[in-house]
Amino acid sequence: MKNIIKIVILGIVGFGILVYLTAPKNINKIDENQNVTIESLPRYFDVLGKNPYTKMQDLFKEGEEKYLVVLNHDSLVVFKELYKKIDKNNIVLIANISNTPWIVKQIAVNGELEKMYKESKIPLINDSDGTFISTLGQRDTKQNKYFVYKLFTNGEIKKISEGNVKEKALENGLSKDELEKSLKEIVKIFE
Repeated sequence: MKNIIKIVILGIVGFGILVYLTAPKNINKIDENQNVTIESLPRYFDVLGKNPYTKMQDLFKEGEEKYLVVLNHDSLVVFKELYKKIDKNNIVLIANISNTPWIVKQIAVNGELEKMYKESKIPLINDSDGTFISTLGQRDTKQNKYFVYKLFTNGEIKKISEGNVKEKALENGLSKDELEKSLKEIVKIFE
């Protein structure tokens, strides 16, 4: 019995050390006020439900307007319903999960994102390594925030809006009224 207890305790300690060692470091290298263009975007990234090495040109083209929406933790639950409220094909969602330890991403987060967004018609980039937020100079990782950037036809990318959703929306859920209210505010950004 003592050996089993030792193994369990060692397992828990080992898992804790693994989570600590794989926790992401601060990767933001670009200043939020720096000029960001289409050329700044990562060349390859993981789009949920598609090839994990999607080429930048598959989603972003010079001369095309697009909205890039960076979603922190709680905002993921609200934006999964956006496709039901807006009929635009120029929106790309970016799941900012870069602050999650690697082992937790592998065990839980990636699968949850796929389940959550399997019905959505809007592409979702899994930014697990923080490449997109680093490129955009995004430093605010508050759980209930989202940020909307616009890729203009000249190739420039500018932040045009940011907002909040209900705190702990991912863990505790949202009522239908809370979801509708949040989506109504969000849709106004794209009109």
